[in-house]
Amino acid sequence: MLREFDTALDGERPPRLVLIGESGVGKSTTVNALFNAGQPVGHTRATTDHAYAVQVEEVSGRRGVLEVVDMPGIGDDVANYRRYLDLYLRVLPTADAIVWVHPAEDRSVHLVQQALLDLLGHGAPDLCGRLVLALNKADEIDPHDWNRSANLPSARQSEALRERAADFTEKIVRVLPAWQGVAVTYSARQHYNLTALFKEMMRAVPKERRWVLERRMDLADFTAKVDRKLLRAASARMLAEVRPQAAVEAAHTAHTAHTTHPAQAPAPAPAPATGTRLSEAFAALPEAKWRELCQDRALFLEFTRRVEQESGR
Repeated sequence: MLREFDTALDGERPPRLVLIGESGVGKSTTVNALFNAGQPVGHTRATTDHAYAVQVEEVSGRRGVLEVVDMPGIGDDVANYRRYLDLYLRVLPTADAIVWVHPAEDRSVHLVQQALLDLLGHGAPDLCGRLVLALNKADEIDPHDWNRSANLPSARQSEALRERAADFTEKIVRVLPAWQGVAVTYSARQHYNLTALFKEMMRAVPKERRWVLERRMDLADFTAKVDRKLLRAASARMLAEVRPQAAVEAAHTAHTAHTTHPAQAPAPAPAPATGTRLSEAFAALPEAKWRELCQDRALFLEFTRRVEQESGR
């Protein structure tokens, strides 16, 4: 079965993503964050699709190749609008997913509405289903107070992002009632909310092609941009919460031993709680080792098991 699966994968054409958006909106950074985990994007082969007069880049990710079609900005000049529409109408049917990347803070939706109405609003339900609305640069939305230590939006930014996604979704549904998706706010540069974006892309890809896209998924590490001390504290707290019984039993044993033998010398102080030992062990790790643990669940669990064993001796 595994051999047949590998054969099928080798024989399947790479997933094709058609990216739409103005220059500088972060299309390349988005592809990199979703499929190459922060590594420089490498173009193994750039080919011109002469039928459409667009560049098709074979982007080599760590988990396979995918085709990326970077469409010309549809709003760069009104004189080009009709010509671009004709180009889009020929290219879009070749896409597994159509990803329209728009700045999260930009509230100008009229051009997007008009273009989507012209492209997908007239008898193209299948293409409409492949549309993904990606609102990039969430970290730059007003009031511009992104929490750099936690690599998360502030409370006010979170509220602004929720409102922005809901408003953008509502305005697109107004012109494309058949569209079943939701606009996703994310930050490719900060690796924020990439999972939600990828889920939306999986929804958009035709069912028989979803497994091909999923095999290429290689999301950039969100924790790489979180303050290390904060991350250690959060990890230790989480582990203490999922293993609270060990600390309770240790405290109960120490209390029983002390009260049962009052004539004896005071019992030794109980060992530090597991969470404390883990926090100290994390703090002592070299940076490279810490990153390795964060990226490999099995190694992380093995390390915590070892620390717990040593703390119990």
